[in-house]
Order: sequence, then structure tokens, then C-alpha cells
Amino acid sequence: MSGIQMLELEVAEVKCSASNFYGFFKNSINNLVEYYPENYQSVEVTEGDGASVGSARLWKYELDGKYSTLKERTVAVDDESKSIAWKFYGGEMMDYYSSFGFTLVSVTPKGEGNCSVKWSVEFEKANENVPTPNAYVNLLDKITRELPAKLN
Repeated sequence: MSGIQMLELEVAEVKCSASNFYGFFKNSINNLVEYYPENYQSVEVTEGDGASVGSARLWKYELDGKYSTLKERTVAVDDESKSIAWKFYGGEMMDYYSSFGFTLVSVTPKGEGNCSVKWSVEFEKANENVPTPNAYVNLLDKITRELPAKLN
């Protein structure tokens, strides 16, 4: 086992207000299916309201030419710092990782209608042959940069 590792992504200038960007991920994340049909086939809230701690979802998605399912649970929401943490607990991904999660670490206002966004991806590989999950970081980067145009 390689222990828990972390990848970080920071996008310094996102052309969207901090409240709109954070609000999307807190309240409307299911709309990723509509905005990114090339990556997301479906998302279903399986427990809770989809916005609060304890909510769970079943995702069907495609990444790097592979179709997968994923079960995810919201484990933390902090409206003040505009931070949300999700942990994954089921689906094909768990064949490769002992633990895996995304955190929207912060969404910080940067002037009129702009913000900076910081993400972290925390994971523990099931064995040393498992690749680092760079494809997930690349997808977060793509969404962070493109989503504001879809929200405005």
C-alpha cells in the first residue's frame, strides 16, 4: 500500500461569481449530466436531498474511454468557506483505490463576477500498480474552466 496521497488543482481566475460557482456544486451538481453529456450519462440521488451532508448519489460516467459507475456521499459542507467534500464508496473505481474523494476546498471571490477555485483529490491506491488519478483532476480542471459560460 502506498498510503493516502493528494493531488491539488487551483484555477486562479474563473469568470463566475463565487456564490454561483459554489451554489452549482452544492445544489445543482446533477446538472453536470446536461452540461457534459460526453462525460456523464446519469446521476441519481439515492439518499438525502442531494445538497446536504449524508446525501448519496449513483453516477454513470465515461472517462478516458472507459464507462464506469460510482457511488458518492457528501461528507462535509461549509457555506462560509464555500467548501464541499465528497467520498466515493462504490463502483469500479473502488477496485483500484482503497479510498477516494474530491474536495472543493475553496471558492474565493476575486473582484466583480470572478473567483478562484481550489480542488483536492485524496486517494489511496489499492496497490502500487494503480495509476495516479490524473484523469479526474483533468476533468475537474475542464469543468472549472468551462462551467461558468454554461451558468451565465
